[in-house]
Amino acid sequence: MRLKYIKLAGFKSFVDVTKVPFPHQMTCVVGPNGCGKSNVIDAVRWVLGESSAKNLRGDAMTDVIFNGSSARKPVSQASVELVFDNSSGRIQGEYGHYAEISVKRVVTRDGRSDYYLNQTKCRRRDITDLFLGTGLGPRSYAIIEQGMISRLIESKPQELRVFIEEAAGISKYKERRRETEQRIQHTRTNLERLLDVRDELGKQLEKLQRQAAAARRYKELKAQERTYKAELNALRWLALENQAEHLRAAIQQQETELERWIAEQRGSERGTIELREQAATTKEQLDQIQQRFYQLGNDLTRREHELQTAQQQQQHRQQRQTQLQDELTQLHQRLQQDQEHYQELRMQHEQVEPELAELAQQVAAQQAEFDQAETAWLQWQEGYQRHLDAQQQQREAQQQVQMQHQQLTFQLQRTQDDVARLAQELAANLQQQQQLTATTTHQPLQELQQRHDALQQDIDANRAAAARAEQSYEQGLQQRDQLQQRKQQLLGRQTSLQHLLEAAHAKDWPAQVQAWLQAEQITPLGQVRELLRCTPQWQFAIEQIVGAWLDAWVLEQAPAHWPDCLGAKLVVLQAEAGPADSFAAHVQGPLQRWQLLSDMQWTDSAQWTLPLPAQPTMNSAGQLWSQSGYQAAQVAATDSQLAQQQELLAVEAELASLASEAEALQLTLADYKNQLGQLQQQQAELQHAYRECAAQLASQTEKQQWQQQQLAELQARQTQLEHQQAELVEQRELLQLQLLEVDERLTDMVAAEHETPADDWQERREQLLQTRQQARMLVEATQRQQQQHLLQSQQLQSQAQHAQTLIERTQQQIEQLQEQLAQLQSPDESAAEQAELLVLQIEELLQQREQVDEERREWANRLSDIESQLRELSSGSQGVQQQIDKARARLQSSQMELATLQERSRHVLAVLEDMQQPLKPVLEQLREDATEAAWQHELERLQQAIQRLGAINLAAIEEADVLAERKTYLDQQHDDLTAALETLETAIRKIDRETRQRFKTTFDAVNAGLQELFPKVFGGGSAYLELTDDDLLDTGVTIMARPPGKKNSTIHLLSGGEKALTALSLVFAIFQLNPAPFCLLDEVDAPLDDANVGRFCRLVEEMSATVQFIYISHNKIAMEMASHLAGVTMQEAGVSRLVAVDIDEAVALTEAS
Repeated sequence: MRLKYIKLAGFKSFVDVTKVPFPHQMTCVVGPNGCGKSNVIDAVRWVLGESSAKNLRGDAMTDVIFNGSSARKPVSQASVELVFDNSSGRIQGEYGHYAEISVKRVVTRDGRSDYYLNQTKCRRRDITDLFLGTGLGPRSYAIIEQGMISRLIESKPQELRVFIEEAAGISKYKERRRETEQRIQHTRTNLERLLDVRDELGKQLEKLQRQAAAARRYKELKAQERTYKAELNALRWLALENQAEHLRAAIQQQETELERWIAEQRGSERGTIELREQAATTKEQLDQIQQRFYQLGNDLTRREHELQTAQQQQQHRQQRQTQLQDELTQLHQRLQQDQEHYQELRMQHEQVEPELAELAQQVAAQQAEFDQAETAWLQWQEGYQRHLDAQQQQREAQQQVQMQHQQLTFQLQRTQDDVARLAQELAANLQQQQQLTATTTHQPLQELQQRHDALQQDIDANRAAAARAEQSYEQGLQQRDQLQQRKQQLLGRQTSLQHLLEAAHAKDWPAQVQAWLQAEQITPLGQVRELLRCTPQWQFAIEQIVGAWLDAWVLEQAPAHWPDCLGAKLVVLQAEAGPADSFAAHVQGPLQRWQLLSDMQWTDSAQWTLPLPAQPTMNSAGQLWSQSGYQAAQVAATDSQLAQQQELLAVEAELASLASEAEALQLTLADYKNQLGQLQQQQAELQHAYRECAAQLASQTEKQQWQQQQLAELQARQTQLEHQQAELVEQRELLQLQLLEVDERLTDMVAAEHETPADDWQERREQLLQTRQQARMLVEATQRQQQQHLLQSQQLQSQAQHAQTLIERTQQQIEQLQEQLAQLQSPDESAAEQAELLVLQIEELLQQREQVDEERREWANRLSDIESQLRELSSGSQGVQQQIDKARARLQSSQMELATLQERSRHVLAVLEDMQQPLKPVLEQLREDATEAAWQHELERLQQAIQRLGAINLAAIEEADVLAERKTYLDQQHDDLTAALETLETAIRKIDRETRQRFKTTFDAVNAGLQELFPKVFGGGSAYLELTDDDLLDTGVTIMARPPGKKNSTIHLLSGGEKALTALSLVFAIFQLNPAPFCLLDEVDAPLDDANVGRFCRLVEEMSATVQFIYISHNKIAMEMASHLAGVTMQEAGVSRLVAVDIDEAVALTEAS
């Protein structure tokens, strides 16, 4: 099996269809750098299934497509085809009977990649399977690049093992083993699932038999439970109605009692107001006196603190003097020690300096001797190199002239053939242009393109409009659901608030008060609850104050006489609003002039510290402080009528707003739905028209582009051929002249060749090396001694400088301490005078404070008498208020209880309605002796019986039949999977046994081949392979090589050329065992010198008898070895072309001429 040719089109720089033939066993691809030679290697790697763009020198797989040049546009796809000669039957299996096998890969700009086998579309895996065991693959040992040489030598043991496996042909076994392991894993997973399902089905079958018997019992008990539950709810409804009647009567009695206590409270409020005014005046005078008393106390404390500070400063000065004298003595001692140490260091440094000078003279003398020896050695090297260069230049010049003569002869013959060929091609090209021009259509595409663009814009606009309409419609539906949900919540809350307020306002408007107002012709401003507008923060506190007055009517002025009817409550407004520190400031409207709010002050504090306030004061939580004491809120915040009333108004307003929003939203939804239907119909019509127009446009565009492309290519080819013809004629004449000149030069070189005389270069070299080495050793020894003395001198100098710094620092500290001691010893008379003045001021302040304290006690006694009188009045008023609060609390509790009973009654009716059991038929069928306790007991008995049955499956019998049938089927599957698992495990053991045997045999053969080839390549030395583990299935492989004369411990110590030859020896050893159909070498001879290139060429030529070699090289020796030269040129920038030469045919032609 061998590679016949490669066909490239649009692949990297090969934009035109290019066929690269390989007619012989050794083909050399040559050309300048950057012309696209390596793209041939990349094409082979790519078509064999390479999936990494990085290994193809790109960022994405589409980078292999020709991307355009300065004169050419990018193409839309790239394709590479390999054609193999399989006449020997190397490929086995399905394609083994084909004499010729074609492998092709095509990639397009959209990233789509297709594979073809003999022009039939296939998978990438089919390509991989085809070459398994042959040594071919995208990353096999058959494709060797220059960088791969170092990777092969420096690869990990497991990576090197892959090459041995490929040579052993066990890659297909590993693939089959991997697939078999996957099947075993899937089979075991399925078997585990099957066992779980079988166990579960068995348990279910056992349960279903018990459940079928329980199902019938369950139905009977549920029917009885339904009857008893309906009758029990009817009994509860009757009991709730009886309780509600009794509660309504109790509420009427509680309302009468509350009104009696409110009338008694008004009589005690007038006396309290007068005493509070006297207490406020007395408290103001007492606060002024007490403020003076506190101020005198603060002044006295400040003077005493100043006196104590002055005394402490005097004591601190004396302690500091003693401390400074001790520190001064210590510094004098330290200064003396530092001066002695400094003198000792100076003496040591002066002893070292003469020794340094002497060593410097010795180094200078020895360095001069070494420089003379070094100069003599360099002169010898230059002379010897000139001698070698002259000999090499003479040989190379003669070889170049001989090669130039052969090339010129061959080029002259090829140029003459090309001139004749171009003439024929020019005539054929001109004829094709004339035919294509006659058949080219010129139908304009502008109209179709405009229609196509217009339809595309209409489709995009329609699609965007439909998306917006659909989104708006969905948002509208969600909004409608949210509105409906919010409406149900608000309706429920509205009903609850209405019930609570109706219960609280049952007697808001007695008939006697209405008759009295009409008789007096008085028009009230309204009720307090209607006129009361306050900030939310103070709403709860204000309701605590005016709780009993919420039903009262507000009048601008007092009537001529007051009504005496039961339930009459009137509020008379003052002329002016209350002060800013009263609760009147927290309301809006006419109630700012209500005296009840003006008399109550407000505070932000949550607690009140003593003394108690002169006027009643309340915070936002309803807590009250007064001279009488403290009172907490009497009504819970949840029972606030004001809050309930404001919440009811807000709920009603929100319900009205929701109704209008729902109506507008319904109209909007209908519009959206109609609009969406119209847009969808338009979209379908536009899509149909667009597809028809696109098909016409594509067809017409493709046809015209093909014709224009063909014509442009023919015209470009015509120009190129004419230019080439002129160049070839000129080149032919030039080659004839050059050939005559080369013949003359070659004759002169042969006549002038002579032998180079021998000399004593080697003997002179040994003498100079010995003299140079002795001089270097003397210089290095003296320099080390000099460095030691220099280091000692620097250390002594550094220590002396440090000692000098310490001496200067100690002297500065002594001077500073002497200055501080002098300052502390100076007398300070002003401190004593200041202390005496402070003593006199303290005595005077003590006398003033005693006088003010006596006056403060006198005013405090007066305030205590007034507060005593207020407490007596407040005690009686507080008892009345407590009775009012208790009566109001009992009334509100009864009202809430009644609302609860009514809600429970409605809930019972709702339960009966959900059960589809109307109340009237249930009451008619109810037995006379039925009681709630007896029916509840019977219902619990039935429910317990149902609970004892547990979970009931009413379809148990039918499910049991289905599960039994399914279990039989699963049993059969279990037997099949068990047998399959045994078969797969047997296959795995067979594959492992075969793999071990093949790997061991191949490893031994490759190791023997390496040991045989390595000495041939290096002219000696040894190399061998080693296994890293005893397990032949997982062991890695390492390589050890020692060229002649070297005993390196690792292969990484070899040079680049030695590594390259070692890697080639390994690869060729593998080829001897399992030769791939062909071998690609990409500049692997680059790191080798001429001698090693010669050995490499001889080895390749020897192996070419069994292996087809295709290699890229810049080395002339490697080029001479090839039977066929394939030259890659880039005459047109960015475009690679092929020029092929059959060397054997060219030599035969030259000899014949």
